[in-house]
Parts: sequence; structure tokens; C-alpha cells
Amino acid sequence: MARYRRLGLGELFRFKCIRCDQCCGTGPNVSLTCFDAVRMARFLDMGWRGFLKLYVNVIVADIYPFMSIRGRGGRCPFLHSSPSGETLCIIYPARPLKCRLYPLVLTAPRPDALYLDQHCPGVGRDGERRPPRRLLEHYAWELGEHYQRLSRLLLEEKLEPLEALERLLDQAWREAAGGARWADLDYIESLGQT
Repeated sequence: MARYRRLGLGELFRFKCIRCDQCCGTGPNVSLTCFDAVRMARFLDMGWRGFLKLYVNVIVADIYPFMSIRGRGGRCPFLHSSPSGETLCIIYPARPLKCRLYPLVLTAPRPDALYLDQHCPGVGRDGERRPPRRLLEHYAWELGEHYQRLSRLLLEEKLEPLEALERLLDQAWREAAGGARWADLDYIESLGQT
């Protein structure tokens, strides 16, 4: 992992987003949790099924279904340009947590499995900062919860992969409609960003 440098939770690093669009303009590979997908679909005022149909690739590896943003011409479909040419994310308040954390990358569902993508042109710029601990803790929870729930549906209930994913998204959708904290974009914003 020469591209990535291990980073401690309290370790200082320098970063400023320079809106170069290298992370989202060079072929999206952003995996999504059920929580990300539901937040994004709700933000776009559409159901999760329509959201998946328009914006998500679902790949089944062995028996596990994985969701990722479907690119358009090698770019994230949510990446647009302002009239002045500045890049804009049209779902910015509801962007996936993986995007909110970048150039920090979690490699396991725990906040200390943290790496810094040193290929990001914004790394090394601006003042020093610490990783956003609360956001990392929440994202680690979402990753773990997503895969635990999915594993229960696949391994205990013995559902087929796509059926398990549908059930998982239905459950998350109902939780969001019931006021789940993870679905509140103001709460997510309060956790910080990189």
C-alpha cells in the first residue's frame, strides 16, 4: 500500500480539498452501505429501488452483494460543474460517508484502521488537522452494521444475494422513515468531515 500511509486517530495531517475532481472524476468506485443508499435516495426524493436502478451497480461476489456508484463516462453521476467550471457534488449533504472522509480511508469496520491516500493532490496543503473521530466511529459502525445485517440474511435466513440486499434496504428505509438518527443529514453533518 505505498499509495496509502497508516494514520493514527489522533495524528495530525495536512489536507485541503482543492476541488480537482480526481477522486470522483476518474471513475467512481465508491462502495455504498445500505445507510448511504437510503440517505442518497431520500435526498433525491426517490425510493431506494429507483435509486439503485439509476445510480448503482450491484455485484454479487460469491454470495455477498456489493453496491457501488455507477459511473457515467468515467465520472461520478453526481459530479457536475458550475457555470464557472468549478466542480460540484449535487448530493453533497447526502454524499456517501466514504466520500465525506476522503482522503482518509477505513480498511476495516473500526476507526483505527485508518489510512491517508497520499495521491490526493490536496494532501499536504493547508493547516494541520486531526481525523474526525466521531465521523470515523460512526462510519465504522455503519460498515459493521451493514455487513452484520447482510450476513444474518444470507447465512442465517439463507436468502439469495439480491433478495437479502432488498430486505436489507427495505429495513433501512423503514428505519429512516421512523426517524433513525443515521438518516438525519444534520446529525451526519455534525459528525464532521475531512
